[in-house]
Amino acid sequence: MAQPNAKRARAKAKLPSIAVRKACFLEVLRQTGIVSRAAREAGVPSSTLYAHRARNKGFAADWDAAMAQALDELEAVLLERARDGTEKPVLFQGKVVSSVRSYSDALAMFLLKAKRPEVYDRIGGGSGAMVTVSAYEVLSEEDARGEVRKRLDRLAEHEDGA
Repeated sequence: MAQPNAKRARAKAKLPSIAVRKACFLEVLRQTGIVSRAAREAGVPSSTLYAHRARNKGFAADWDAAMAQALDELEAVLLERARDGTEKPVLFQGKVVSSVRSYSDALAMFLLKAKRPEVYDRIGGGSGAMVTVSAYEVLSEEDARGEVRKRLDRLAEHEDGA
C-alpha cells in the first residue's frame, strides 16, 4: 500500500508547474476578465492567487495588465454595439422573415457619462454624498443642491429677460 506522502507526491507530479498555471491564469483572465474562472481553469484557488498578488509586485502588474486588456476589449465591443446597434430577428409564424437593427440609448449614455463626465454627467447620476461637477471639482450633496438652485435661478432669469 502506498504511503500518503507518496500519493501526494504523485498527484503533485501530474500538476503543471506553477509557471504554467500562472500563465494559464493570466491568459484566461485576459480573455474573460473573470478572476474566479481564470483561477478554476488554472487549477489554483483564487485565495492563493490573491495572496500571491499581495506579495509579488510583478504578478500584480501582470494581473492588472491582463484585466486592463479584458476591459479594453469589452469597452470596444460596447462602443461598437452603441454605435452600430445589434440585429434582432423579426419572426412571423415562427420563422425569421427579416431583421431590425436595435440601438440602446441607455448604453450610449452610460458610455458618454463614463468617457466624458464633464459634459454628460455634470450634476452626477448617483445618490451618493459627493457629486462631480466637472473633471476637477467634487461637491458635497449640500453644495451640489446649491449649485443646482443657482443654475435654475440663472435659467429663470434668462427666460424672464428673453
